[in-house]
Amino acid sequence: MFANKNHRLDFADTCAVSLESVLSLAGYGPTEGRDAHEQLAQADAADSQLLRTVMCAALATLVLALVSSMA
Repeated sequence: MFANKNHRLDFADTCAVSLESVLSLAGYGPTEGRDAHEQLAQADAADSQLLRTVMCAALATLVLALVSSMA
């Protein structure tokens, strides 16, 4: 009765495991694990690019506000 090997992944303990073991729980192989690392790296690069864009827009707004207050 308790020897059921079908584990529900929504109740899997993923707090203390690495990305590779989470991917192995989902049935992915090692090549998909490397793809996941590349996807995470691309997402980090996109986040930093977006942050730089927002910071440039904020700085431009601040400079325009300072220039307009001087005039």
